[in-house]
Amino acid sequence: MKIFAHRGASGDYPENTMLSFKKAIDLGIKSIELDVHKSKDNNLVVIHDEDIERTFKGRGLVKDYTYDELKSFKCRKFEFVNNDLCKIPELEEVLSLIKQNNIYLNIEAKTDLIHYDLERDVLDLIEKYNLEDNVLISSFNHKCINIFKNLNSNIKYGALYHTKDDFKGFINVVEHAKNLGVYSINLNHQLVDKYIVDLAHKSNLKVFVYTVNDPILMRSMIECKVDGVFSDYPDLMREILNI
Repeated sequence: MKIFAHRGASGDYPENTMLSFKKAIDLGIKSIELDVHKSKDNNLVVIHDEDIERTFKGRGLVKDYTYDELKSFKCRKFEFVNNDLCKIPELEEVLSLIKQNNIYLNIEAKTDLIHYDLERDVLDLIEKYNLEDNVLISSFNHKCINIFKNLNSNIKYGALYHTKDDFKGFINVVEHAKNLGVYSINLNHQLVDKYIVDLAHKSNLKVFVYTVNDPILMRSMIECKVDGVFSDYPDLMREILNI
C-alpha cells in the first residue's frame, strides 16, 4: 500500500512547505501529495487554497500575486513563522527534491475553482526532471485531466471525487472513472467500501483514499484493500501497517 504524506508531514509541520516535504522524507515516506496553483507572473506554486489567508499571514488570491510577493508571506503557524523552509515553494523546487530522493509524487492541479491554464507548464517541468514514471496527476476538474491526457498520455492520472455529486449521472464512481480513462480514483474516505474497491480493481483502477488520519479509519482502509492512502500522519499509517 502506498502511503502519501498529504501536503507533506502536515500533521506536525506547515502544509505544502519544503519543511513538511523534507520531514516526510526523513520519516522514510516514499510518496508525497501536494497542490499546485499559478501566480500572477505564471509561476507554478505549491499551496492548497486559492486564497493565502488560512496558511500564510496575508490576504488575497494566489493568482493576484507574483511569486516574489507570495514568498514574502510568513507562515501562520507561530513556531515556524521565521523558518525559511516554511515559505510558499515553487513546484520546480519540490521536483528537484523529489528527483534527489526517488519519491513518488501526486500533483493535484487546483483548477476546480479557477482554471489557470497550467497543464502544459506542469508537464514541461515533469519532463525536464524525467519524472514521468514517478508522478500521478489528479484533479477534481475532470476537464483538466482530459487536457493533460491530450498533451501527454504516458503519465498516470487520477480523478478526484468528494461526494456522489461528482459522478452524477453514472451508476457509480468506477463507471465514471472508466469513462474518463484514468489510472486511479482518488476518493474521499466516506465514498469507500469493499464493494467499490473490488469493482475498481476488476476494472484495473487503483483506489487512493483521502484524508486518512484516524487509526480506526486506517485499519478500515487496510481491510478494504485500497491501494494507498493520503494522510497528514504518514508515520502513524506506516506504524499500523507495520512496515
